[in-house]
Amino acid sequence: MKKYLIYLLLAIFSLQASAQSIDFDVFGNLQYESKDRRYKAYLRKDVFDKLIFTDNNNNEITFNKKYLDLYYPNILKEDRKRMFFFRNLINTYRVDCKYVATYSVDIFDKVVIEDNRNNSVVMATDIFDNPTYEEKKNNVNTSMRKDIFGDWEYKSNGEKATLKKDIFGKWNYNDSNGNKFEFSTNTWSSLQYKYGSEENIFHYLVNEFLY
Repeated sequence: MKKYLIYLLLAIFSLQASAQSIDFDVFGNLQYESKDRRYKAYLRKDVFDKLIFTDNNNNEITFNKKYLDLYYPNILKEDRKRMFFFRNLINTYRVDCKYVATYSVDIFDKVVIEDNRNNSVVMATDIFDNPTYEEKKNNVNTSMRKDIFGDWEYKSNGEKATLKKDIFGKWNYNDSNGNKFEFSTNTWSSLQYKYGSEENIFHYLVNEFLY
């Protein structure tokens, strides 16, 4: 018990030390400097209400207002949320170098994430309001979508998986690894309770059985 208590106290102290290293400049932007002064990072808001993260490793991550409103509501108004957001960015990118990325929502309400390493993610909905997902990473194209019949399809690097409801109302999962499952009503209800949505269930099945 003492061992776990010590770990907990160390974790709390670490968080407090990190928080004390972050402060606001005279313009209300956030800044951070490591104790050894080797790493510096900044989070500033521009005239278009974008949040831009930069550091002395030449990383630059930009979040436009529509993206922030969608995923981080009120972050532009609440200092505490912005500070927590900044701390996560520091932990993510302090070991990276010359990484440039943009998180945005375009005029068609598509969520678009692009970087300078030829990677991208596009999340949108089709004309029937069904979600679509397209990703390019390390020259591998991945897509996931729900069609007009309510069936889910996943494709990536030659691999494929589907999640469909049959004429009896039962959901069936199939993939290119030869996995085939038919879910009873009770099992499907349990999956919905655990994962919350068809999309999340499909993500779980793909991650669990296709890879």
